[in-house]
Amino acid sequence: MKKKLLCAFGKYQYGDEHRGLSTEYFSFIPAFEELGYEVFHFDSWNSSLYADYADLNSKFLSFVDDVKPDIIFAVTLGYEIWSESWEAVRQKNNPLLIHWSTDDSWKFREHSVFIATYFDLNVTTYEEFVPKYQEIGANVFLSGWGCPVQWMSEPKKAAKCRYGVTFVGSAHGNRKELVSKLKELGIDVECFGYGWDNGAVSADEIPTIFRDSVISLNFANSKGENQIKARTFEVPGSGGFLITDNARNLSLVFDDRQEMVVVNSIEEMANSIKKFTADDGVRDEIAYKGFLKVQNKYSYARRVADILDFAAKLERNKDKNQAIDFAALRAGHRLSVWLKLFRFLLVGIGKIVFGKDRGLRFARRACFEFEWRVRGAKTYGYTGWTGRMFYGY
Repeated sequence: MKKKLLCAFGKYQYGDEHRGLSTEYFSFIPAFEELGYEVFHFDSWNSSLYADYADLNSKFLSFVDDVKPDIIFAVTLGYEIWSESWEAVRQKNNPLLIHWSTDDSWKFREHSVFIATYFDLNVTTYEEFVPKYQEIGANVFLSGWGCPVQWMSEPKKAAKCRYGVTFVGSAHGNRKELVSKLKELGIDVECFGYGWDNGAVSADEIPTIFRDSVISLNFANSKGENQIKARTFEVPGSGGFLITDNARNLSLVFDDRQEMVVVNSIEEMANSIKKFTADDGVRDEIAYKGFLKVQNKYSYARRVADILDFAAKLERNKDKNQAIDFAALRAGHRLSVWLKLFRFLLVGIGKIVFGKDRGLRFARRACFEFEWRVRGAKTYGYTGWTGRMFYGY
């Protein structure tokens, strides 16, 4: 009989179907299926599916009761699944609980540190954060991004590619500025994704664009620090040729000028594009070596197999705490008069300073930044202020 594995994360990027399928959805589910698991999915990111976080958590617990999974693999954006719900799952069903956290460079101090001990295993992509998990008594495994198994394909020759230079990804941060700078330097980039003229593309189209491009680009900046992105593995794994910003520890994963091309400035990126556009032979050789590296070491099936093998050897905490009364949690999640007043003031200030739409986002963010610093772990429970005041924002 197949083991049951429940994935708890969003079907769409940030829970928004206009942004296309989430990396987690099209990467992890096929990988677990390839390993022989019976896979179930609970969408914990799409706020339009639920009345509030109490409704979301109630439906999550009911879903777990119905499925009775052996393993739950979760990716949380924030406070959508309460800490008390994880405790309730452990008490009643006791599946192996695994949390995937890839943004610890900025997210550990405001998120991971407060929820890590509710899971049997936490997966981080930052080596320097391994001891930080250990310091708080949480089990941790060092892993990284990969390429979806269904995307794997040998590279095309440059001469047979449909596109010249492409970028696939949302138009956030400074990406539009970088693309404009490349244009000034004589490089036209065709962009696909949320916020670009071509719009979002389906998960099935993404690897086709990678493979059909002479050159694919990766802009690595996130929250002020260059990071190894999923795209770093997806492009070569899909048969594409990648030119990418440098990022910490990237040289430990791929060989520059052998499996991809790594640059340290937008000017160097432009020069590299011109060089490898003019030299099909070297470009094709690098693309093939990059593909072999990802195929042999960095598919998501390989990534999750390593995670599950490690998790199976853990000595799990089976202590039972006091039973969770979900009816009491639901009652405690209601919005009090003073929280309504606090929200009114925050939103009012935000709208005056930033306008209606940005004002609402400001209010939610300001509340969250204040709360996690002051209330810590309570931010991620049923009494969390931000979750009670700003559901759906």
